[in-house]
Amino acid sequence: MKYLKSLGVLVFVFLLAACSGLGSDWLAEKSDSSAVLKPASDQREYRYAELENGLKVMLISDAGADKAAASLDVNVGSRQDPRNYQGLAHFLEHMLFLGTEKYPEAGAYQAFITAHGGSHNAFTSFEHTNYFFDISADSLAPALDQFAQFFVAPLFNAEYVQREVNAVNSEYRARIRDDARRELSVFKAQVNQAHPFAKFSVGNLDTLQSANELALREQLLEFYRKNYSANIMTLTVIGRESLDELAAMVLPKFSDVKNRSRHLAPITEPLFTAGDLPRWVNIQPVQNRRSVSINFPVPDAEKYWHNKPLNYIGNILGHEGRGSLLSVLKARGWADSLSAGQSFDYQGGALFGVDVALTESGQKHVDEIVGLVYQSIAELRLKGVEAWRFEEQAGLAMQEFMFRAQPAAINEVVQLSMGLQRYPAQELLRGPYLMDEYRPELLAEFLAEMTPENSFISLVAPSVNADIEIPRYQVNYGVREVTADQLTALIPMSTEGLDLPAKNNFIASDFALKKGDGSVGPKLLADAPLELWLNTDDIFELPKGRVYLLLESEEVVADADRRAKSDLWLRMVKDQLNELAYPAQLAGLDFDVSVGWRGIQISVGGFNQKQGELLRELLTVLKKPEWQQDRFERLKAQRLRQFENAARQSPYQQVVAELPRMLNLENPGLKAHEAATKAATIAAVADHAQAVMGQLHLRMMVDGNFSEGDARSLAEVVTTTLPTATERRSPSQFISHLAVGTAVREIDAEHDDSAVLLYVQSAVKGLQARVAMGLSAQMLSADFYHQLRTQKQLGYVVSASVYPQREVAGMIFLVQSPVMDPASVQAEINAYIQQWLKTGVDEASFEKHKAGLLLRLAEQPENLWDAASRHWQDLLDDYLKFNSRDLLVQALTDLSYADWLAVTQRDLGAGQRALLVYNAGKWPQSQPKGKPSGEPARFKEALPFYRFE
Repeated sequence: MKYLKSLGVLVFVFLLAACSGLGSDWLAEKSDSSAVLKPASDQREYRYAELENGLKVMLISDAGADKAAASLDVNVGSRQDPRNYQGLAHFLEHMLFLGTEKYPEAGAYQAFITAHGGSHNAFTSFEHTNYFFDISADSLAPALDQFAQFFVAPLFNAEYVQREVNAVNSEYRARIRDDARRELSVFKAQVNQAHPFAKFSVGNLDTLQSANELALREQLLEFYRKNYSANIMTLTVIGRESLDELAAMVLPKFSDVKNRSRHLAPITEPLFTAGDLPRWVNIQPVQNRRSVSINFPVPDAEKYWHNKPLNYIGNILGHEGRGSLLSVLKARGWADSLSAGQSFDYQGGALFGVDVALTESGQKHVDEIVGLVYQSIAELRLKGVEAWRFEEQAGLAMQEFMFRAQPAAINEVVQLSMGLQRYPAQELLRGPYLMDEYRPELLAEFLAEMTPENSFISLVAPSVNADIEIPRYQVNYGVREVTADQLTALIPMSTEGLDLPAKNNFIASDFALKKGDGSVGPKLLADAPLELWLNTDDIFELPKGRVYLLLESEEVVADADRRAKSDLWLRMVKDQLNELAYPAQLAGLDFDVSVGWRGIQISVGGFNQKQGELLRELLTVLKKPEWQQDRFERLKAQRLRQFENAARQSPYQQVVAELPRMLNLENPGLKAHEAATKAATIAAVADHAQAVMGQLHLRMMVDGNFSEGDARSLAEVVTTTLPTATERRSPSQFISHLAVGTAVREIDAEHDDSAVLLYVQSAVKGLQARVAMGLSAQMLSADFYHQLRTQKQLGYVVSASVYPQREVAGMIFLVQSPVMDPASVQAEINAYIQQWLKTGVDEASFEKHKAGLLLRLAEQPENLWDAASRHWQDLLDDYLKFNSRDLLVQALTDLSYADWLAVTQRDLGAGQRALLVYNAGKWPQSQPKGKPSGEPARFKEALPFYRFE
C-alpha cells in the first residue's frame, strides 16, 4: 500500500514462529503453513495445531513469563438457548465450575488457582462462552489438567442445580436497575421475535423453570451434549515452557473432548422484518442521563475482516477533531460525547450505530441531532470514500499492530481464543488490525444501508413519554410514531461547521530504538528547576514510552471546595484539548490529566516521537484555558449528573465507593463534594487555577524509548511553558486509624438488595501487616466465595480481598444479597471469619500459599506500560530505589507461620478495627451491629490518622 511505503524508516518485518513436527497421533495434521505472522518486537514463539477431534489450539511459548494463562472459547452462547429455557447457556457456564469426574470437589479448581497466585472467570455472550484463567507459570500443568476436565467429564451434580440457578437469579436481580440491561431489554422487545437475539440471555428462576430441578438438569445435560463439541472450540495457552513441552503438556489433556460435529449455520431470520423500520423508541432510565442512538441493520461484515468496512465508516463518523459531528454538536451545546461503529454482530448480520450523549439542551434539539447524523452519513457517502483516508487508517492500524504492547496474559488468551474462531491461524495476531485492500464499492454497499428509512432510534431521557412496561427489568418505554418521510425531513438545511476529517499530522515516522547507559531502573537527572527522572527501556524494545508529570501542590485537594474547583478546571482543560488531541490519539498518543492528593498528575504516552508537541499543547491550555461560560456550564452540569447518578448505582458499587471517602482525608463525602461543585463559579475556578499554578513543585519521569537528550528536551518543554517551580512542600496523605470495634455507615441505594462491605484494618501499620493480610486474603478468598455464594446462596456478588493503602493493611468482605437483610449478612460474614480462625490453617498450607504469593509479588511487568506505572508509583510513594516490591517480598520471606498466626488472630479476631458500610435494601428496619459513624467528614475528624508524605 502506498501509505505504508511512505513511512520510510518503518520496516514491517514478520517473523515466522518455530513450527516443528509433533509426531503425535492426536494431531490432525502438521504443516509449516500454520506459522503465525507477528511483529518483530514479539519474541514469543507460536504453534498452531488442530487435534483429531477438531479442537483448534494455539500454543505460545514465552520463556520469560512469570504468569501462564489459558482460555477456551466455545462458539455457543445464548443464541442456542431453547425458547422454553432462556438463560440455559449462562446457567451451564455457572454449573461447569462445580466439579468433574476426575476432580469432583466443588470449589477445588478455584482454590487451586487462587493458592498459586492466579485468577479465573468466564462469560457467556450471544454466540460465545469463554472460560479462562491465569496462574504462576510453574503451576500451569496441574491447572490445565483440572481445566480440561470441564470439557471432558463435568459432573453437573444435581445437588448444585437449585443453588446455582439461585445464583443466576441473583445475578439478574443485582443488575435489574442497570440501565444498559434495561435498554437492551427494550431493544430485544423491538426486534423480530423469531430472531434468537430476542431471547432473554441472562436467565432467572422463571425462565429456567427452577421449580422442576430434574427437568432443568436434563435440559442442561442435553444442551452440553449437543453444543459443547470440540470442533467449535478454540484454545489458547501461554506458558514459559518450550513449544514442544507445551504441546506435550496441553494437547493430550484436550484430546478426549468429544467431537459432536456441531454445525453452526448463519442466522437467516432478519433482525427486523419488513415494515419494522424506521422505528423510534423513548426509554426512561434509572440514572439521570440522556442519549440518542441511531442504529442500522447491515449485512454480516465478518467475511470482510481484512477490509474492515465498518471500521472505516465508524472511524470517520466517530472522529472528534475539528469539523467533526461531535465538534459541531458541542459547539451548539447539545452533546457531551459521541461514538460510532459496529454495535452488534452475529453470524448472518450486524448493527452499525451512532450514539450521542446529550446535554439537557441537546434533548430539546434531538430531531436536529438525528438529522445531522443522517447528513454526516450522506456527506460520507458522497465524498468521504477516498483512497487516502483508507490508507491513513490502514497505516495507523498496522503501526498499532507492529508496535503493540502485549496485554496481560489473561487478557491476551481471551482475545486470541475468540480470534481463532474468526481469523486464520496465520493471521491470529494481525487479523484485528489488517486493512489490506481499498474497496470503494464495498464501502458504498454498507453506506447504502445507513438510511433514515432503515434506522432504529432510541432516545433515553428521564422525561420522555413512556407508557409501555417491561416488568422483567422494570423499564418503561414509549414508541414515537415516525415515517421515513418524517425522518428524511429532519435533515437540516444548515450544516455549518460540519466537515470530513483532515489529514493527521501526529502520525509518527521515527521508530528508532534508543540505548541506555546500562543502568538498571530510573535515575535522577536533575533536581532543579524540576525533579527529573529517566528510565530508558531496554527490555520491551518498542518506540514508545510515557512521560509523567506531577504538579505538586497542597492547594489542589485541601478541602471539598478546592477539590471541586480543581476537578472543574481539569474538565475544562480536557474538553478544550479534545479536538486537537483526538488525531493524536488516533496516531497512537494518549494523555490524561487528573486530580490526586499530591496535586495534579499528567501523563502522555504512546509513540515517543511527537510527545513533546502534545505535552506543550496540554500545558499551555492547563496554564491558561479558554474560560468560556457555555463550556463551563455544560461541564458543571455533567459533573452534577455524575453525583446524582452515583446514588443510583448497584448497591455493591456504592458501598465500595464510600469506603475511601470514610478513610482518606483528601476524599470528601459525596454530599460535600456535590455541594462544593454546585457552588463553584467560573470566576472562582479561574482564581483557584491561578493560585495553584503560582506555587508548584514539579516532579517528572520519562520512561521508555527515550535518551537522556530526549528527557532533557521534554523537561525544557515543561519549564518553558509552566511558571517557575517553587521549593518542594510535599502534601501529606492522611489515612484514618480505626478504633477497636465496628463503625457502621449506612448509604441509601435505590435497590431492593442489601449490600454489606466489612473493612477490617490492621492494628499497626507496616510491611509485615501488609503481607500477612495479603496472605490471609489469598487463603480464604476462594473458600469465602464458595461458602457464602455457592453453599449458602446469599447472592451473586460475594468476594473477599486485600485492601492495602500505603503501609496500612486492610481486608474487605463484600456481599450483595437479594435474600438476606444486612444485619444477617454481617452475622454470616463474622461467623465465617471466626470459623476460619477457629478451624485454623496448618503450617503446610501456610507455606503453600506463601510460596504462591511470593511468586505473585515477584512477577515482572508484563508490558512497557506496566513497568512505567510501577516506577512512577514508587517515585510518588518515595521509594527512590524503586524497590517497593522487593521490600514486600523480603517482608513475606521473613514472615514465619507463628508471626502470621499472631497478626491474623490480632487483626481478624475479637479485637477487630472495622468499618461496615451497608445498604438496607428492602429491610429498612435491619440494623447491623456497631456504632453509627455519621457523615464522612465528622467520622474522620474524630479519629487519629496515619500520615504519609
